[in-house]
Amino acid sequence: MATYRGIIFIKGTIGGINFYDRLGKPTLREGGGGFTREAIKNSPRMVRVRENNDEFSEASRTNKYFKRSIRPFTIGYKDGTLHSRLMQLFTRIKDADLVSKRGERQVSLGMATDTGKHLLQHFVFTPKRPNLFPCNYEFDWNSLTLHVTGFQAAHAGFPKEASYMEVLLGLIRFDFETKSYTQVIEAPLILERDYMGDAFSIPVSALPSGTGTVFAIARVAFYQMVNGEGYMLSGGHAFGVQVVGI
Repeated sequence: MATYRGIIFIKGTIGGINFYDRLGKPTLREGGGGFTREAIKNSPRMVRVRENNDEFSEASRTNKYFKRSIRPFTIGYKDGTLHSRLMQLFTRIKDADLVSKRGERQVSLGMATDTGKHLLQHFVFTPKRPNLFPCNYEFDWNSLTLHVTGFQAAHAGFPKEASYMEVLLGLIRFDFETKSYTQVIEAPLILERDYMGDAFSIPVSALPSGTGTVFAIARVAFYQMVNGEGYMLSGGHAFGVQVVGI
């Protein structure tokens, strides 16, 4: 890198020399020292870049297939930040892999740790409705049942135009190594606006087949009846998704 003096300030590249302004001083340097594809692939100085790229690709593949696995629970939900927030989640889970060297850390090995499971179970899918209900709810793995207690329809967040609330529950077995998945999803439970009960339960008929991590996931959505048809209300507090057990 060098500075130069002259009447005319040049900015750009001439004859392989880059002319640019640095801290108010005309500066020049020889070109070709940037992040070229060949340099990233082979240069010893780019080892960290290659490691980051490999691990980013691992998190990206996980994100792609994970979103497919939970698609029945996110249909109708519009949030441009979900993809990037899930990327951050899987990057953090990958970082929980403490047995692999940098550049080879895997989401699957991160998910095998308590930290990885904690991160997935506490991920907020729907920030405007982070909790499904304003009461107690818990998934019982012995009976494969979601139990909700202390429920009051008046406090459930019904939009004024909503006719009923739908609760969808399922189990997903996701293999974080192969990115394959199986699902068992039950018929949704419908709670009318005038529901007077203070508790309800939703069972899942069986565990999904295959190998991998099993988690319980639930969705709350509100619908408006128009000419005998139910139409999902989108946005705001009218939609919630949450991992309720893992």
